[in-house]
Amino acid sequence: MANATAAKASSIPPRFVRFMDAPGYLGMCRDEFNKTVRPNVREFPIGKQGVAFDRIELDEWADAYVDSKSIEKVANQDNNHPRSERQGEAKGGKPWQEKRSPVSTRKVESGKSTKCSEGSDFERALELVTGKKPSST
Repeated sequence: MANATAAKASSIPPRFVRFMDAPGYLGMCRDEFNKTVRPNVREFPIGKQGVAFDRIELDEWADAYVDSKSIEKVANQDNNHPRSERQGEAKGGKPWQEKRSPVSTRKVESGKSTKCSEGSDFERALELVTGKKPSST
C-alpha cells in the first residue's frame, strides 16, 4: 500500500518550482526568464540558498502572456498549402503546370562591346600581374 501511495504522490506536480527548473517549465532560456518573467512573479526562499516560484502563478503569467502576445487567425484559414504545384493530386494525376518566363523587353543585338578599359590602363594592370618581379638586391 505504501508503494501505491508513493506512486500516486509522484504523479502530482509540485506546487513550488525551483529557479533552476522554472525557465524550462515555461520553455525558455534562463536569460529570457530573468528578463521577461521574473520581474512579474513573486519569488521566495526555499531551504538555505534556494529560490522558488509558485507554479500556479507561473501558469497565470503564461496565460496572460499568451493572451497579450497571440496573433488572431482568420477562421477556416488553410495554413497547410501543398508544397507541390500539383496541389496534392495523387501520383499519375494532374501533370506539372507549365510556367512561362516573361518575355524580355531588352533587344539583343550582335556587335562590339562598348564598355572597355583604356588600353594603357589594361596594359599596366596586365604588366603588374604577369611581369617580372623586381629583384630584392
